[in-house]
Amino acid sequence: MKNTIKLRNLDEVEKELNIITACKKSQKYDLTIYQIFDFLATSIETSIQSAGLKSAVGVWNKFVGKYKYAKLISSGTYTKANQIFGFPNKTETGDDKSSEIRLKTAITAFRLHSGPFGEHPIYGELDKKQWEREISILCGFLFGYLELEGDERLRFNKEKEAKKEKFEQIKQEQRENSYKKSAQQGREGASNKNQNNNRRWKNKKKNNFKGNKNQGGSSAK
Repeated sequence: MKNTIKLRNLDEVEKELNIITACKKSQKYDLTIYQIFDFLATSIETSIQSAGLKSAVGVWNKFVGKYKYAKLISSGTYTKANQIFGFPNKTETGDDKSSEIRLKTAITAFRLHSGPFGEHPIYGELDKKQWEREISILCGFLFGYLELEGDERLRFNKEKEAKKEKFEQIKQEQRENSYKKSAQQGREGASNKNQNNNRRWKNKKKNNFKGNKNQGGSSAK
């Protein structure tokens, strides 16, 4: 049975890809590991390389495409292979390692590319954030075609490590907030002290002025 993996962004895609590459894996269906990585790499590269090309999507299809995209985002996953444009329909073999490197390179290129982006053959115009969402969902769907061994232990360790990092981050933020609060209180205390000193100095000056005025009046008499 095919696994259902929901991925929301490229960070999650890369984490899942790292687990896949670290495990012993085999194909569940007719798709080979090479095909899965290669197809995903091609999809990512096309989002960048097709920018500026003449649109092949009609006005009506653009409208329908927006509806289909909204439906995909709502479900968070593809449900059938025939929903995916250009999905492989026959088995092909190739070098797994090369396709893995190509996929990782494509992800890096996508991260570094700020735009413009090409049109999706089904969903029409997508910005970078929308493309990333679609690519992540596509990766989750195709990764589900792989059979992994030992991934449970890896997932447990990575989840434990992520929780530890989050805890350390929270503690660091608490320390920084405590330091900022102490510094703020110190500045406010110093400001209040200066104001009090200024007030005492003004009062003292005022009293001295009155005393000198009275002494002057006495001399005149």
